[in-house]
Amino acid sequence: MTVRQGKLVLKKRPLYQANVLTQARDGLTRDQRRLFYLMLDSISTQGWPENGVFRIDHLFYSQVYNLSEKEAREDIRRAMADFKGKEVTLYESWEGGVSVMREMSWITSRWTSEERGIYQIKINPDLREFMEPFAHDLPFTMYRLEQVSRVPSKYSMKLLEALSQFKTTGFFAIRLEDLRVRWELPASYEKWSLLKARVLDPALADVRKIEEFRSVTMMEKREGAGKNGKVTGVSFSFTIDK
Repeated sequence: MTVRQGKLVLKKRPLYQANVLTQARDGLTRDQRRLFYLMLDSISTQGWPENGVFRIDHLFYSQVYNLSEKEAREDIRRAMADFKGKEVTLYESWEGGVSVMREMSWITSRWTSEERGIYQIKINPDLREFMEPFAHDLPFTMYRLEQVSRVPSKYSMKLLEALSQFKTTGFFAIRLEDLRVRWELPASYEKWSLLKARVLDPALADVRKIEEFRSVTMMEKREGAGKNGKVTGVSFSFTIDK
């Protein structure tokens, strides 16, 4: 990953990931998502790296996410340490409508050297088809590095990715049961009022700060009698400015 001198131009840097990865239970923290976005940027600009090894440049990280070099190094160290044993769960549909959960490790190797400022990650090669656009016969979600660099939490990142998948229709709906699993929400958010106040409302506010999604609105889906019915799902509607 190359650091450009001066102010980075992020708006024209597209990131691509397969829809199945957008919908996955990926287990990533905010800092790990930030690393993941830089890996997608590297693929988009330079192609898949030799042997699947990504070198994370802390200077580039600090510029993209508007952090000091010290903060960038701390983020990267924390994210890499937490990759140990971390898996992604994909929800696939096989022939005949069979639903299958596929689980795999995110990485196979990590290299760190504080003395030399080296941070390297080798991605599980089984994930390549979900991160390399146009090389595989899969539908992909596209968003931009500039967009994800501006959202501060993993939940707002997940919402941004989900909305980006449905930009052509301007409508995204999900059951709360699925959202809790795929966003890996703690049990304390089983209550709708807490989930809305602490996860969805803040994520929605973050995403609305991005010009393309400033019109997004959220609706509750209820089962039962009117406003007293149990909330079982949510939907998001938005208009993308042409």
